[in-house]
Amino acid sequence: MTVQEKIYWMENQRGKNHPLPVFRAWLDKALPRHRQLKLIQVGGTNGKGSTCQWLSSLLEKAGYRTGVFTSPHLISHTERIRVGRTPISLEAWETIFDRYAAFFQENKLTMFEMDLFMAIAYFLEQDIQYGIIEVGMGGRLDATTALDYLATLITNVGMDHMEYLGNSLNAIAKEKAGIFKEGTLAIAYDTTCFAVMEEEALARRTSLLVADYDVSRFDLSKLAAYQRDNLILALSALEQLKPAVIQPVIDDYQWAGRFMLLRQQPKLIVDGAHNVPGIRALVRSLPVFQGEIYFSALKEKEIDAMLQILASLEQPITLVHFDSTRLCDLDALQARYGLPCIDVTALMTRLQNTEKDTLVCGSLYFVGDVLARWQTLPNKNN
Repeated sequence: MTVQEKIYWMENQRGKNHPLPVFRAWLDKALPRHRQLKLIQVGGTNGKGSTCQWLSSLLEKAGYRTGVFTSPHLISHTERIRVGRTPISLEAWETIFDRYAAFFQENKLTMFEMDLFMAIAYFLEQDIQYGIIEVGMGGRLDATTALDYLATLITNVGMDHMEYLGNSLNAIAKEKAGIFKEGTLAIAYDTTCFAVMEEEALARRTSLLVADYDVSRFDLSKLAAYQRDNLILALSALEQLKPAVIQPVIDDYQWAGRFMLLRQQPKLIVDGAHNVPGIRALVRSLPVFQGEIYFSALKEKEIDAMLQILASLEQPITLVHFDSTRLCDLDALQARYGLPCIDVTALMTRLQNTEKDTLVCGSLYFVGDVLARWQTLPNKNN
């Protein structure tokens, strides 16, 4: 198989992850040095990837070599495993995959378990000083919780993945707080359901802190409001662990597909907000927006509520078809709300020729498709 065929095979190994003690036993046997890694775990509903990027950037600016594991990816599967801002190369990815392929197949690891296993193997090879690990979904049963951490962070709690995590904020908060461990620093930014999370922390013999780092002395004018929130969480953790260089990191901050400015004039913003809390945070970060909105989403999301929040901007919304087996029924949305609908190829033509500010949002997969196409355009008017 070629490396792309190996990635394709991996991406089709979906399903329920193994029990955490089983996954931990595999790590202990194959990668025993994982216990020496200094890791920080980031959970929550939204903002996990942004918080991971803040932690990595702040630590790197302070002189530390960082490894970062996040999901999903926008364009290339290799984005999930990085040292600093550099994704693992296809060559390095294939070398690690080949080394453990028989083990992966024999034990029927899921894609996420393989990704995490390979990330730990790569971090050990790269001799990182800190590793930042993003929770895949939930927390209590997530494969990442099989590892040991210096700190466990929760960004916020919102209604998402209800079919797996529960139909109430309290139920979801309980699942998110399942990452807390005895003697491990625990910090939350959003105090929604704080009593539930605090109860879980006490049951795990640790205390839960509220992120409260004072950022008033820094220039945050470049940041979206939710990026500021994630920065406060990251700084609150690093204040407990290590000092950080801050303002230069703020000035240079960018997290692909999250409030990402692809063009200054007219503005082109892409944001992977894909649930109600994420869309609400996005709108909060756009106090003044006059332009066009292009939206697409996966079928399992709260699409009507997301569209209603975007409608509060009082700007025209266009639905967009992109290639995904999980795409929502855009034809039904078009009929229900009377919104125009185009395909992603037509969208790219519009983005090149419009004179209006533009927002693209609704799904990380949609934004990833747009971003990949944008990077191939010869005349992007950056």
